[in-house]
Amino acid sequence: MNKQYYLSNNGTHIGPYTLETVMKKIESQEHQWTDYVYDEAMGEWVMLLEHPEFSAKLSSKPATRPSSVPTAASFKTNLKDKEWFILKEGNNYGPFCQLDLVQMLQEKTLFEYDYVWHAKLPAWKRVAEVEDFSPEAIRKLKESHEQELAEIFFRRRHLRASYGASLIVHNNKTVFRGQALEISAGGAGVLIDNPNLQPGQSLFLHFQPGDGVPPFNAVCQIVSKQYIKDGVSAADPVKYGVKFTTLSQSVRESIRNYTTAKVA
Repeated sequence: MNKQYYLSNNGTHIGPYTLETVMKKIESQEHQWTDYVYDEAMGEWVMLLEHPEFSAKLSSKPATRPSSVPTAASFKTNLKDKEWFILKEGNNYGPFCQLDLVQMLQEKTLFEYDYVWHAKLPAWKRVAEVEDFSPEAIRKLKESHEQELAEIFFRRRHLRASYGASLIVHNNKTVFRGQALEISAGGAGVLIDNPNLQPGQSLFLHFQPGDGVPPFNAVCQIVSKQYIKDGVSAADPVKYGVKFTTLSQSVRESIRNYTTAKVA
């Protein structure tokens, strides 16, 4: 009997499917590499891009580097051309189109510090160093009013809602205090009274009870950082976006129920 998988997208669980069926759904763009799959053997929901069996299918398509800097004519890339590759933890994945990467940036599954490559680049570069993904380029796409682009910017894998709860934050060295601003089953927006934390860093967060959600603990990774004031001092809180890397399924469901009720 073939191994079966369930897929999740926008809070809906469907399946079971075989690996081959899931791959067909990805190829037909019915599902994305950033959607989640449930593996009974692992006992948890994992992003397709990070699941070992599915990522092996993706990483089997190797990226090759150019021997010279491409000409200006080769820079004319369609947003839907699958010509981008991502480097994560020593493995390259792809090809993706530019719209795929924009969507990953919106969903916080690709970050400014991750490396990407395209035929017009002489080497792997961090997303923050690539003009196609600069704030100005993303803003132009967002303001283009194209329906397909609008769906990317408004599509979210996890519903988000305002959430007020105090936090205790630990980074294996020091304990800080914080305040939750918003929450989803995938992560949270929080204020922390430390301006020196950086994207990519792991944190342990203890959420006090708030707005009907019981207290819970979560291991998180910082994915974004925003200064609240122009003149930053050590006493000024900073808004951090975090994704949950370790969170019990019961807590995740509790948060999902909370955000669904708030948004409805």
